Amino acid sequence: MVKIPLNLRLKKEGHRKIALAQDILIGEIYRYFNNAVFHGGTAIWRCYNGVRFSEDLDFYLPKDLRKVNLFFENLVKLGFIVERKKISENSIYSTLLFDRTVVRFEAVFKNINGILKEYELIDGNYISVYSLSEEDLIKEKVNAYIKRRKVRDLFDIFFLLRYVEDKKYLKNKLKELIDKYGEPSDKDDLNILILEGIIPKVEDILTYIKNIVDKN
Repeated sequence: MVKIPLNLRLKKEGHRKIALAQDILIGEIYRYFNNAVFHGGTAIWRCYNGVRFSEDLDFYLPKDLRKVNLFFENLVKLGFIVERKKISENSIYSTLLFDRTVVRFEAVFKNINGILKEYELIDGNYISVYSLSEEDLIKEKVNAYIKRRKVRDLFDIFFLLRYVEDKKYLKNKLKELIDKYGEPSDKDDLNILILEGIIPKVEDILTYIKNIVDKN
């Protein structure tokens, strides 16, 4: 079955512009940091055939401020405007503008061993990147949901579980999610974030996760 290129699957012009800006950023980060590890919602969307739109780029990077500065300098040469940039002892937070489109780039200075994944570009081609395993992404998303109660994190957990063969490995983490569960603060956001397929009810997602815990 031939897969339709991402630019044809994205219905909104704004989404296509963000996706293009993300592709340029991804190419540049791996130009300077070959072992950068891509994680978060956009990694799930682009590396795991995700169906939820995500605009932020999240990375684990080795700490090399010279390369970080070269990265941002080159983005400016490519047409990006750095609206905000904060580099602390442990992390980077930045807001970038490209073709009147906002993209956020965030990184934590941490040496993480990633796994090779194929990142889908907007034109339908693929490039190789390092990301996290589905199990590790789920663990991060459980922690994120408990902390901020965003429905996108709950959906990402549900989505990624289809890729996990041995779900027993995640039983304790999923049980922690259930034990500490609270209603999401942005319940209706899935209506605008899901790109394909049905928009599941929060209650059904929670039941799905509970059933996995009970079966394992």
